[in-house]
Amino acid sequence: MKSLITLGTIVLLLFFSCKEKPVDTVAAKAEKISPTPVIDASYIATKTAYFTVADTAIVGEGRAILERIISKSQFVMFGERHGSKATSQLITKLIPMLHEAGFNHTAFEVGPYSAKKLVTLTTPPSATVKNLKQFITQYALEEDHQIPIPFFDGLEDAYFLQAIRERNMNIWGLDQEYYSSTLFFVDELLTFVTDTPDYAIIKSEKEQASKIIASWYTKDNVPGAEIKLFEEIQKEPAVQQYLNRFRGNENTKKIIKDLEISWDIYTRWREDSHADRISYMRNNFLTHYNKALQAESNPKVFLKFGNLHASKILTNGCYDLGDLVTQLAKERGGKATIINTWHRFYTNEKGEELDYLEKYASYYKRLRDFMSLAKRDQWTIIDLETIRSDIREGRIRLPVNGDYHKMKSLIDGYDYQLILPIDKRVTPNKN
Repeated sequence: MKSLITLGTIVLLLFFSCKEKPVDTVAAKAEKISPTPVIDASYIATKTAYFTVADTAIVGEGRAILERIISKSQFVMFGERHGSKATSQLITKLIPMLHEAGFNHTAFEVGPYSAKKLVTLTTPPSATVKNLKQFITQYALEEDHQIPIPFFDGLEDAYFLQAIRERNMNIWGLDQEYYSSTLFFVDELLTFVTDTPDYAIIKSEKEQASKIIASWYTKDNVPGAEIKLFEEIQKEPAVQQYLNRFRGNENTKKIIKDLEISWDIYTRWREDSHADRISYMRNNFLTHYNKALQAESNPKVFLKFGNLHASKILTNGCYDLGDLVTQLAKERGGKATIINTWHRFYTNEKGEELDYLEKYASYYKRLRDFMSLAKRDQWTIIDLETIRSDIREGRIRLPVNGDYHKMKSLIDGYDYQLILPIDKRVTPNKN
């Protein structure tokens, strides 16, 4: 009997001993190991600041962040939402800050010769608004987007361009010449032969070519039209006869070449011409940059492009300008800062206020924790660079569901995320 009690006691002791040890071990581990928190709106809010753009200055906590970006960067790339009134108002205030910090160069999503034309139209700077208005009115076609030079058709665009020219900052055009710029270029070419004996004949050829080109643009505007506009234009003998007048001229042959590159990019847009377009922009940037290096040891450049072009990572199968300036800065021991922008609140042409978090819920739902921090009356600036560092150091982690991919591409692609206050399109600067 004694042996049975002893055996039972031993069994009970072992049972309770075994039962308690795993509980103690789990509890101890829970105290020692705290899982890394997943990124959410409350965390992102700690990396967020706000500012407003007043008539005279940028005001608020976010201004210090902008000042730090400008002071520490060799390249500042602004990935914009095209046609934004608020964006152009902000750029107007940023230009003096950039220039004071040594930025002597600006680069835009316009063609090389269009950039030169912008310099002409802003000479003197005080005539910028008037000259742009006259130019846009003269060459605008039927559709609102059919302007001779893109992203400078608004009154607010003219103001920031004037601020650039008042400080004698250079303007680099990196992109192809615009889709609806052909009639402007046909006229522009004529200005190079005003002193030649054949001027009257060439002018007559120009007028004939212009009528044919205008007729093809009209056909292209017909709903459902499936034509390759620039292939059709270039098939016209009268157009080729006129262009041939300028192919051998040292002052104009590059204009013709750039036009033909641009037409080819537009013609093949469904056949991966995007890669050729990006390479064209990268090469144009390097041409300007290498020339600037001959006069400055550390040229500082402000770039304003659509936000797709600003990303530092692969987008649409290409390494765009954001990647280029990031790599250039690394090679020279400098820094490139890449800024992305979003709209949250927007007033359309009917006067209706839209909330993009609702209107484009399918896109922004995976980025809701960022977008939810936007304010209607202030600019929101989120420090993605610090968030990226926190992820790398293990202080925060990305979610493991489908949100991971959009969050990672945002955080890796840009250094700061701007969310605009309530916005609308720029004020048209044409009659």
